[in-house]
Amino acid sequence: MATKRVEPRDYRERPSRLTGAVVWTRVATGAPGDTRPVLPDGCMDLLWTEGRLFVAGPDTRAYVPQDMEPGTRFVGIRFRPGTAPAFLGVPAHELRDRRAELADLWSAAEARRLTERVDDADDPMAVLEAVA
Repeated sequence: MATKRVEPRDYRERPSRLTGAVVWTRVATGAPGDTRPVLPDGCMDLLWTEGRLFVAGPDTRAYVPQDMEPGTRFVGIRFRPGTAPAFLGVPAHELRDRRAELADLWSAAEARRLTERVDDADDPMAVLEAVA
């Protein structure tokens, strides 16, 4: 019997108010196939997940998410290639093939304030988009 492939019903995105960007949300299901590779696209993402803000730099190879507990919620802004460095204040090449905590790129206090603001929001996607 073949394993049923998980479809991306748990992933949603929409165009952002930011030119060329999209905002997205995803909930991990823990089902087989839930950790499909993220293919390189030259984009950078600012991501939030329950008490944590981090940046996914531009990848040169597929990235396979690890250790995603069922129900884990992710919210992100995917910046088109070349646009995130102006917002983040960090050159893209410094984040190539990396996942970096926002507190490692900005002041710890600033990253903590933003993380708390997103954590406390009824709509984390709207707050994340508003600060970008």
